[in-house]
Amino acid sequence: MKIVVSVEDAGVIDEAVKYNPTFIEIRLDRMAGDLLDQVRAIREKTAIPLIATLRSREEGGRFVGDADLWARIIGPITRYVDFVDVEARYRDHAPLIKSQGVQILASLHTSEMPTPPELGKIESMLRSYGDIPKIVVKPRTTDDLLALVAFTHQAQKPICTSIMGAEFRYARAILPLFGSEFMFCHAGTPTAEGQYHIQEARQIADLLK
Repeated sequence: MKIVVSVEDAGVIDEAVKYNPTFIEIRLDRMAGDLLDQVRAIREKTAIPLIATLRSREEGGRFVGDADLWARIIGPITRYVDFVDVEARYRDHAPLIKSQGVQILASLHTSEMPTPPELGKIESMLRSYGDIPKIVVKPRTTDDLLALVAFTHQAQKPICTSIMGAEFRYARAILPLFGSEFMFCHAGTPTAEGQYHIQEARQIADLLK
């Protein structure tokens, strides 16, 4: 199980590193101050691979600019990270990011629960420009969740699936058992409702080995 700890403050990096996550996600849209300086500071503190995420408000984040502003913010940061999370609305900038040797986590977050055929279409669209598709949905019922588990199990790998909200938060730990690439957690302030603290995530991962 690959654990990704999402952070919105460079000051929590020491706490995050203590639990040896596979990746650190830097939630740029939730940070204040000079973003480039903070990313540099994080890079200097650890060799753990970094994911840069500038999440749009439409997909649950705080960034409200257009695609060009997104690219201007992300551009200088790519030299310090290993992955960039790229929503479909910013996909035109993916080739330039990839040309710099940075991998693409192609993401879609929705408060809906797509049908299995719709999930397949979303996966194909994300895979067309990214290295790893990340699909985050909101199950309404146990049957919805089982459909997501089945989709994850049957999908081409690598793929990352997860859920929005706290109702089925245990799915965050279950989906990696069926082929989801990452389990996202936090190191202080949750960056999404229902996230586990990295200490809890590490305990879960160890128990489920």
